[in-house]
Amino acid sequence: MLFGGFNSSRTITELTGSRETFFSEAKLNYNFGMAFRFEFANILFIQPEVYFTRKGGLANAFRVNPTDTFNQQEVSARSIDLPIMFGLRFFHSDAFCLRFYGGPVVSYLIDQNVNVDKNGLPITFDDIRARTHAFSAQVGAGFDIRRFTFDVRYEYGLSAMHRHSDFRTRYSLISFTLGIKLF
Repeated sequence: MLFGGFNSSRTITELTGSRETFFSEAKLNYNFGMAFRFEFANILFIQPEVYFTRKGGLANAFRVNPTDTFNQQEVSARSIDLPIMFGLRFFHSDAFCLRFYGGPVVSYLIDQNVNVDKNGLPITFDDIRARTHAFSAQVGAGFDIRRFTFDVRYEYGLSAMHRHSDFRTRYSLISFTLGIKLF
């Protein structure tokens, strides 16, 4: 199966040594890739996937302490994501199928862009520890009509993609994809 679509993603910034969390404005991005669906007992399936995605968020300002203010203009990344979805199929026929699924995702970061100021001065990318991979979880639903698929998913970052001495950042996104079954 080949698929492509768009996602609305935002960054989740957590302050070091605090329970404060800040959410950025959502940014519209894209994804495309392929999947293989292995069906069992006409109701269960496993769906390994590989896809390319862009994720990130815009404009987020937060204060760490009375003297330090951060202004995040943009934090984004391009990655190759490798999810394995485990799911259930309902109302399955040759013409229609409703699916619910979830599973883990490993993201390998290809490119990252971090544009953050601290007290009006830019933080260099060298001051931010960027990871080469991150983990997240997805849940979703979709339906098949003949050879076409439509899916809606929510992904929540379980590990930070960027770390600074004052904060760490991970991603949250909702994606919408349209696909075609090749066989």
